[in-house]
Amino acid sequence: MVPRKIKVTVDLEELCVAFEFSSVDNRYYLDLETGEIINISDEFVDHEEKEELEKKVEDGFGKRYVSIPYASSDESYKDMEDFVETVKDQNLKEKLYIAIDGRGAFRRFKDVLLGYPEERERWFKFKDARVTERINEWLEAEGIEMIEVQPIEIEEVDHQELRGSKEVEETWEGFSPIVCLECGNEEGFRERYFILSRCPEKVDEEEWLDETMIKQYGVEYCGVVVGALGDERGLIVSAVCRRCGSQNVFYDF
Repeated sequence: MVPRKIKVTVDLEELCVAFEFSSVDNRYYLDLETGEIINISDEFVDHEEKEELEKKVEDGFGKRYVSIPYASSDESYKDMEDFVETVKDQNLKEKLYIAIDGRGAFRRFKDVLLGYPEERERWFKFKDARVTERINEWLEAEGIEMIEVQPIEIEEVDHQELRGSKEVEETWEGFSPIVCLECGNEEGFRERYFILSRCPEKVDEEEWLDETMIKQYGVEYCGVVVGALGDERGLIVSAVCRRCGSQNVFYDF
């Protein structure tokens, strides 16, 4: 009977970083329950935090936590050799072969590619593909089935249509802007609503969402309402005071 694989929801980008930068002094572990990637570095400034993490991993090692393999310099060097073989520009190929000969090969290789932006971008894609291949091999060996974390999608919706939609839970009816916290105005707000494909689960996702809302939609103050749509989606509410133009508006029932 084939053993069942452990299904873990993992951020592939974070896993790639762990595979590239893991070492004896910079260790990474995968939490099989949450999909969180834990980094324990000898350069930690907070020694108490480091000890707590080490104790947590040690207590659950092999059951809840598995060690992500150390990065291999031999594999990285082989990647450079294999990439050079794919380069069609003979002049560049010769420069790269010279660059990877001897100590300091990795730095010289990168320096040469700085003058060839298209090939440099192709190298990044080549390297990412190799790292992903090693990740898949490791997951297979560990009996882990990776469920990749889906990116958060944002869709602005008409607030009148949203309020009349049957998707909105009855418990959230009447949730609206109450007062501007800058000028005290209590009426005439311009409301904006956004639906998220899922709610942010980590600090970096929350930071990405805040930055995206400001850059793409000009929304500086907003809150994510969880459960308003009856599923994993989130609802962002935002309002602008027509009197002073502030977005610092308090919402309530």
